[in-house]
Amino acid sequence: MTAPITARTALLFAPLPHTAGDLNARMERQDWLDRVPRHGPNTWVASAMQVTFDVVHTVGEAREKLGAHYYSALLLDCRHLPHDDRDPASQFSEVEALLQALTDERDRERRYPARRIAALIGDPSSERTDRLLFRLGERHLGGFVRDRSLRPRLGAPERRAAEDRFVREVWTLIRGLFRQRRGGRKALCASGGGISGVYYELGVLKCMNDAFGAVDVRDFDLYFGISAGAIVTSLLANGIHIDEIIESMGGRTSDPAMRLRLGLSHLNVADIGSRAAFAVNSSARWLGDVLRGRDDFSAGALLNQYAALFGPIFRNDILETRLRDLFTRSGRTNDFRRLKRSLFIGATDQDRREHVLFGDEENGHVPISRAVQASTAIHPFFRSVEIDGRFYTDGFVTRTSNIGQAIERGADLVFVIDPFLPLISDTPGYNARQGNLRVIEQDFKTISWTRYEQVSDELLRRNPEVNAYTFVPSNRMREWMAQNPLGSRNFDVIVCEAYKSTWRRLAQLEYKLAGELAAHGITLDLEPVRRRVDALTEAGRPELDLLLG
Repeated sequence: MTAPITARTALLFAPLPHTAGDLNARMERQDWLDRVPRHGPNTWVASAMQVTFDVVHTVGEAREKLGAHYYSALLLDCRHLPHDDRDPASQFSEVEALLQALTDERDRERRYPARRIAALIGDPSSERTDRLLFRLGERHLGGFVRDRSLRPRLGAPERRAAEDRFVREVWTLIRGLFRQRRGGRKALCASGGGISGVYYELGVLKCMNDAFGAVDVRDFDLYFGISAGAIVTSLLANGIHIDEIIESMGGRTSDPAMRLRLGLSHLNVADIGSRAAFAVNSSARWLGDVLRGRDDFSAGALLNQYAALFGPIFRNDILETRLRDLFTRSGRTNDFRRLKRSLFIGATDQDRREHVLFGDEENGHVPISRAVQASTAIHPFFRSVEIDGRFYTDGFVTRTSNIGQAIERGADLVFVIDPFLPLISDTPGYNARQGNLRVIEQDFKTISWTRYEQVSDELLRRNPEVNAYTFVPSNRMREWMAQNPLGSRNFDVIVCEAYKSTWRRLAQLEYKLAGELAAHGITLDLEPVRRRVDALTEAGRPELDLLLG
């Protein structure tokens, strides 16, 4: 049986056109390589691999191609062949200009990965070749092939043999770069952001579900959730369809299990007595210290005693009860160890100030509903959750996303959804006029996002084989979501706008993302999404029925 042909496209950047012509002429001489004329003059096939080379000669052409098409590899032809053209320094300056332009791309997810860039080098001067190797090595490229036919004092037979060997080594290098594209594990990392953050994540996931063809967002290998993301990922890992989640949270069904509205029953009335007793005892000790001269009678000290009266505002055991009921229904489970897909919920040990992963080898015995309760226990709104004698609070306190844990567990395609971003304003004093709570919220969001950016940049630098795509709300959406992150209003608006913004992002990355997804068996098809977005635009209002119909 004939092996199936794997077809790939590579971009060949040759600042000096005659080097590309030389490579093409050498390939024509090889009896083990066949040209495929119907696909153009630069398509070759051998050993069940077909490669089409798009050839460009300027930095502008290369950037335009890379910004509009998916290329499995980028080859830089840096060889200094005998020719009455520019000197090696000017040739390499253009190669460096292209590499620097790729590095300077501010949108990390549009940046071409260095691991899929290879350089073809060769020069009659071994000193220039070594210097070039060193400078390119600093770029951490995916590979090099040295053209030894350019060494001086080679006879004609030796030169011809070296040229043929160079072609075979180039083909082997390309095959190696393509092999790196085999898909590993797929992971979804959903971060915190309050109730409005849950709504945003649902809109993103609905769009992804519609765009990924036969692959469902319930088909990821690994799920990581923190705070709001813990709620969403626990539902998906339990096999609940994204449409069902949206319908239930949006109040389109009579089942209250997934409703997130905070009502009077959520008020933490039970703690009032204990807080009052604590405040009385604390104030008595303080007054005694004042009378003994051990403390000051000041406004700051009075405020501290007044603050002792206040504890967490809401109960979060209602969420746990509803999730426990939901996960113990037929076909679902409240046990991490019995899930078909791996789920990990991040929380913070309140006293050790450490991040804990419920669902891992050490904490897999904790019920999923209890882990979600702990992960969402953000102060000062919810009380901490006691599990096995330890007290846990919101996972956001110690980590924005568990992308690092996903990579450690073998994920090389990671989707991160982070709704918790600060609102950016050019208006001086905008935040100060919103009040202290708004400023505190903005500060927390800024800390969370900058922490994620720094950590993820370093993780992806250390793990170049990993492709990560992060979805965040637009600045306009952040305005809606900042009004009250724990409020349950604006459900339709946030879900629909998240859907549309995700479509725009997927369309922007389609040229690159389609190839990455294909390596994991996912077909990216944006046409169904575009039709829904057009319908929403034509309606002129957020209408969930247009997403679910």
